[in-house]
Amino acid sequence: MNITVLTNRDLASHIVLTRLVRDLGDHQLSIFISEKVGADHQLPQPLMDLAAFEKRQIAAAELSFDDLARLAGCELQGFADIDNRVNGPEGLARICASAPELIISVRFGLIIRDAVIAMPQYGVINLHSGVLPDYRGVMATFRAMLNNEPEIGSTLHFIQDAGVDTGDIISIARVPVQTNKSYLANVLSLYAGGCAQIVETVAEMQSGQVIASQPQQGPADYYSFPSEDELEAFLSRGYRLFDQRDNSAHKQY
Repeated sequence: MNITVLTNRDLASHIVLTRLVRDLGDHQLSIFISEKVGADHQLPQPLMDLAAFEKRQIAAAELSFDDLARLAGCELQGFADIDNRVNGPEGLARICASAPELIISVRFGLIIRDAVIAMPQYGVINLHSGVLPDYRGVMATFRAMLNNEPEIGSTLHFIQDAGVDTGDIISIARVPVQTNKSYLANVLSLYAGGCAQIVETVAEMQSGQVIASQPQQGPADYYSFPSEDELEAFLSRGYRLFDQRDNSAHKQY
C-alpha cells in the first residue's frame, strides 16, 4: 500500500516515525513534515524551554528525520518553502505525487482540507494524543494532568473535514497518568499503544476489512496552548514539563 505520513518536527513525532518506519516496512512510505503547530505566535517561556529540550534530544538521536525517511526509501518533504500552504496548488501537487492510498497524520501541525482528504481511497487517519472528544486541540496530556484525570490516551480517528480532531473514532488506547513523571514522559508513554493502533488498522485495511468507527459522542472541549497562568498552576502542583531524565526517551519508548 502507498502510505503518506504527515508528521511534525518534535520528539514524539520522531519516536512515532521510528516505529512506523520499522512496523510498516512492507508498505511504500512517503513522509512529509511540518515545522510548527498552528499559527505563528510567541509561546510562554516554559514552552519555549520544552521545545528547546526536545530539539536537543532529536539532535542527539542516532537517526535524524532525514535518515528515517531514507530508511523508509523516500526523501523527507515539507511545506515551509511554500509558506506552509499545504492546501495550495503546489502543496496539493506534492502530496498527489506520492499517490497515497492512505494518509496517516501524527502530530501534523497544519490543517488539511477537502482536496487532500479526498485523495486516498482508504481515507485519512489521525493519531491524536488525547481522549476525544474531551481533549481536542494541543497538549491534551497537559490538560488531563491539570484536570486530575487518572488516565490519558491516544485516539485514532478519521479526518473527514477541516475540523480539528472531530472525525469518527476508530479506537482509544488509555494508560494511567504517572504524576511522578514529567508531562513529556507522559506524552511519550502514549505512543507504543498509539503506533499499535495504527499498525493494526493498516493491516485491517490491507486485508479488505471495513474499519469500524463511531461518531464522537458527548460534549467536546477544545484547548489551545496553555497560558502563563495555566503553566504556573501546573508547575505549582510539583508537576514538570520535562525532566533531564527524559533524555533516554528513545530507549524507553
